[in-house]
Amino acid sequence: MAGKARRIFGGISMGWPAVVVFALVAGAYTGLMGSLPVTAGTSFRDIAIMHEWWIVFAFAIATNAEKGWQAALKVFVFFLISQPACFAVEVLMGQLSAEMAWYYYSTNWFKMTLLTLPGGYVAHLIRRQDPLGCVVLGLGCAFEAVLGIHYVGQVIARPPFHLLSTLVCFGAIAVFVAQIQRSRGRRILTLAVAGVATAAVAGWVLATGSTL
Repeated sequence: MAGKARRIFGGISMGWPAVVVFALVAGAYTGLMGSLPVTAGTSFRDIAIMHEWWIVFAFAIATNAEKGWQAALKVFVFFLISQPACFAVEVLMGQLSAEMAWYYYSTNWFKMTLLTLPGGYVAHLIRRQDPLGCVVLGLGCAFEAVLGIHYVGQVIARPPFHLLSTLVCFGAIAVFVAQIQRSRGRRILTLAVAGVATAAVAGWVLATGSTL
């Protein structure tokens, strides 16, 4: 199992055809989960609302690229295809009107997609077995941790809703640290960065009264 997890992050072929197919499948699945009434309020719809799975997808693509610029382009193209595919399915399923889908995409998701271009380049740095790679991976883990803490609150409020998403967030951290980093010291440094970043976000939320 550990070997298979490690192959996902740096040991599989992720050529352009695979990226396009991956994007179409991920986008269509997300649109479907965001449209089916039975998924409302459950972990299955979270992929259409939150970001925990998309971090995993981006890391998988970035770590399987040979060069930083390839990672940047592939992650960017993945989101450039997957997000419109998601909205297209939601329109076809009657979840959104075409006008509303375009509004959400043009005012929010397209801007976020543009950020994945430099984001993919930065994510590629987690392949490096050095302190910089630890910092980048630690920040990714912190993002998952913050989302996981958010989901814990949801589980407590309405058990067992969002329990699966909670497990995905903390499971992703465990896989990232154990399978991407190859030494005990780098794993500790990655977790330390993640802990500090998560604590900083938690402190900011408490101080400002903000929500995710």
